[in-house]
Amino acid sequence: MGRAAPCHSQAGARNSAPMSDWTHEKLTARVFEILRDELLEVDEGFTSRSDLVGAGLDSLAVTQLMLAIEESTGVWVDESLLTPENLETAETLASCVLAQLQQA
Repeated sequence: MGRAAPCHSQAGARNSAPMSDWTHEKLTARVFEILRDELLEVDEGFTSRSDLVGAGLDSLAVTQLMLAIEESTGVWVDESLLTPENLETAETLASCVLAQLQQA
């Protein structure tokens, strides 16, 4: 599959940390935390590199995940960027979000 376009942001999200506070590691940890604690029923074998679809990520969970990421970071990920590549793992999604944060 082709390479996905960078994420798009939406200003004005509430409860978000300053953009400069986010590193790839922090974003990955936050995405992983949302997935593990709020959206998916996973065991201790689930990691930030686990396959999200295989772990039960469905369209409703993706919507909830995107809203939680927006609240945390102030970045809204355009639906066109929710590709299999960007949603493969918590790490790949964090990379997409971080790319947008760095462009802001």
